[in-house]
Amino acid sequence: MWPRWVRFLSTLWVALDSKKRNSVDYFWVIVILLFGPLLLPFYMISRPLLKGEKRSDCFVWNLFVAFEQLFIWIASLAAGAVFVENISTPKSKDLAEVKRAEIKAGSIMGIVLFIIIIGLEKIGFQALKDHIEEKYFNL
Repeated sequence: MWPRWVRFLSTLWVALDSKKRNSVDYFWVIVILLFGPLLLPFYMISRPLLKGEKRSDCFVWNLFVAFEQLFIWIASLAAGAVFVENISTPKSKDLAEVKRAEIKAGSIMGIVLFIIIIGLEKIGFQALKDHIEEKYFNL
């Protein structure tokens, strides 16, 4: 079950994105509100394109690319939640001052490493996507 705030954020994003594309799609807003963000990739491959955007004709490839974007979004939310929890938890008086400092330092290092790893993943995936779309889909 998705937390309400994740469901709300994804529904709000769909509403704002469809408004930006001049086609407020109440069907997708309701679907995401009821079933959660796991169906976001299906919205992303069915939404109208903006000027300059391209999309291949292959449904499976478009779905794969959309799920990669969803994975990054969910992983970022999870990393942010863990970071906030670790930063706020050390206020407990049961922990020694050194242990609290270790938790905070580990949290900061973890978020920095997460940003680096996600950045590398995005760069690598974009290179792979460009190569495949150029070679097989002529985009």
